[in-house]
Amino acid sequence: MIYDTIDHLLEYSSVIEHLDVVLKHIQEPWEVGSQSLNGVRIRRAANAFAPFSHQFTASKNAVTVHVVLAGKELVASTYHELSKGKKSDQEGYLFIEDAPVAAALTLTEGDFVIFMPTEPYCFGIQTEEAATELRTLTLEIEIS
Repeated sequence: MIYDTIDHLLEYSSVIEHLDVVLKHIQEPWEVGSQSLNGVRIRRAANAFAPFSHQFTASKNAVTVHVVLAGKELVASTYHELSKGKKSDQEGYLFIEDAPVAAALTLTEGDFVIFMPTEPYCFGIQTEEAATELRTLTLEIEIS
């Protein structure tokens, strides 16, 4: 997991390819929804909070970049080892049930977090402060 502010995003481009795509999509007009373009899945979400269920998701073959564009969001991760041996669904996602929290972060406007392939995460955890407007951009960049 990498956690930083968006003004430092390109500093990680020597480790993760195509991070410039994230900046391009931040500047595009805001519209909630999902799309896929050239091996990149893009999700724009607003106010997507849910009670924490100890269920985590991981992308089997993609780096997941999650950016908070407005508001405040609690995200969590669990132990990477828990994804070993899990089978992915047709879209390439792994699901880890009833896992403990290994790390929790509060992201505010301009913060991002990057999860490597098979690294489990949970976004949009409901908190007492979740009443603020939340807008997020999540890109999953397929690796070869």
